Amino acid sequence: MNSELVKTFTPKNNQGESDFRYESDLVSIFESMRPDVLKGLNEFKEKKDELEKEYGSLALEFCINWLEYTDKLTADDTYNKFNYRSKVLRKTLIEGLKDRGFASSKVSKLIGAATLQLKLREGMYKGRREGVNKRFHDMYEFAINQSISSQYLMNGMNYQGIAAAMSYEKDTTQWTGSKTDTFVGEKPSVRVFERLKQQYPTTEDETRGRKRNPLSQLERVSDNDDSIKVIDTEVSVSQEEIAKEIVSLARQIKPEVWKDQQIISILKQAQSELWNIAHIAALPEKELTTN
Repeated sequence: MNSELVKTFTPKNNQGESDFRYESDLVSIFESMRPDVLKGLNEFKEKKDELEKEYGSLALEFCINWLEYTDKLTADDTYNKFNYRSKVLRKTLIEGLKDRGFASSKVSKLIGAATLQLKLREGMYKGRREGVNKRFHDMYEFAINQSISSQYLMNGMNYQGIAAAMSYEKDTTQWTGSKTDTFVGEKPSVRVFERLKQQYPTTEDETRGRKRNPLSQLERVSDNDDSIKVIDTEVSVSQEEIAKEIVSLARQIKPEVWKDQQIISILKQAQSELWNIAHIAALPEKELTTN
C-alpha cells in the first residue's frame, strides 16, 4: 500500500494527528482499486509539486508587488474606512493564488516569504537620508537566497533568530580530516530554520500587517550596532478599536483552516487569550453594564 496515499487519506483526530484506527479500512479501499488509479494520483501530486516549485519564484514576485501596493494604502473615513480595501485585496490575493492552483500551505509560505522581504527592504531604508542600513541589507541578501519555505520560517523569527540562521554555516564549521584538510560548515536546512523559529519567535513589533504593540516600538540602530533597542512609550489605544480589529480579522479566517497545521500552531500561541475573548463574546448583552 502506498505510504504517501495512506498519509493523505488517513483521518485526523481532534488534535489534528493521524488516527490509525482506520488503517484496515484504507487497506480494503486501496486494494479494491486498479494500480493505475493509485499510480495516477501519485503522479498528479508529483507533477503539481513540480509546477509549484517551477513557478514559485514568479508567484513570490507577484505577492511582493501586490502586498507592496496594499501596504501603502491608508485608512480614511470615506474611501477606505478601517483600511478595508487593504484587507479585502489581501484576502483576494490569497484566494486568487489558490484558484490558480497553489495549495493552501504553499500560499501561506508565499505570503510569509513576501512579507519577510518587504519587511527587510523597509528596514534597509527607513529613517535614512542616503545609503542603506547594512545590517538589514545583509539579512535581505541572505533571505532572498533561501527557499520559499525557509523564508516563510524566517518571517516567524525575530532578528536574533535571523542572525543565528545567517551564522549557522560558520558556527557549524568542522575540519573534514587530513585527506582534504579543509574546514566545511553546514548550510541551514528547513529543519534548522524550524528549530530557530521555535527558539527565536517573532515579536509583534516585527510583524507586518498588524498594529504595533502600543507599549513599545523598535528603534532602528546604526550599521555597527548588532542590538535592537526597545523604548517604552505610553500610547493610548482604545479597547473599542482593538475589538473592532479582532472582529475584522476573525471574519477573514475560514473554518477549513483546521486542516492547516501551520495555522493551528500559530493560533495556539494565544490559545488562552483567544478563549477569553470567545467567552466575553458569548456573554448575553443584558448582563453587560456600562460605567
